[in-house]
Amino acid sequence: MTGRARAWALYAVGRLLQVTGLVVTLVAATAFFGTSSTTAMLRMMLAGVVIFVPGWLLARRKAGAS
Repeated sequence: MTGRARAWALYAVGRLLQVTGLVVTLVAATAFFGTSSTTAMLRMMLAGVVIFVPGWLLARRKAGAS
């Protein structure tokens, strides 16, 4: 795999992780809205953040940029 292809693959994986983390956080916010299980909501939101942050770190710089 060339350097450029590797950069694009890492960028794509990073964006996928970001979207997945945002979806998990959105589901947590909507699924537990109005319920008394705050701890479960916070744990699920934390899981979304834990998925999102590595994706953000991977996709900080666009692969095509120099």
